[in-house]
Amino acid sequence: MIIIAAVVAGEATLVLLITLVQEIIFDGISSESPFAELFLGGLGTFLSAVAAGIVAYLIVGKKTVTPHIIISILVFIESTYLIFIRGSSDPLWFDLLAALSLLIGIWTIVIYSNRRKNVEQL
Repeated sequence: MIIIAAVVAGEATLVLLITLVQEIIFDGISSESPFAELFLGGLGTFLSAVAAGIVAYLIVGKKTVTPHIIISILVFIESTYLIFIRGSSDPLWFDLLAALSLLIGIWTIVIYSNRRKNVEQL
């Protein structure tokens, strides 16, 4: 049950923060946006994923990475749908980099925590 709570909370955080960054603050991000908007919007999107990973991590602690795996699968499914089924007006590289930044962001806290644990064991 705690895994489901972590997935729901992490995914909700991801969706809300990405919507805030991409749609409210920048009024839509695309490959044709000005460089400053691309940079700041991309950074905001990445940080949204980091926040989602932290929320999931705080709920389950160091016990499991299952919520991160499930959220990553959801990101993969949604990205695949948006790129290949719905059809994106952006170049493939742009959409793939956006999806990759979400995946890296989601896993950042897990990677940081594991590295910190390994350093403390030395």
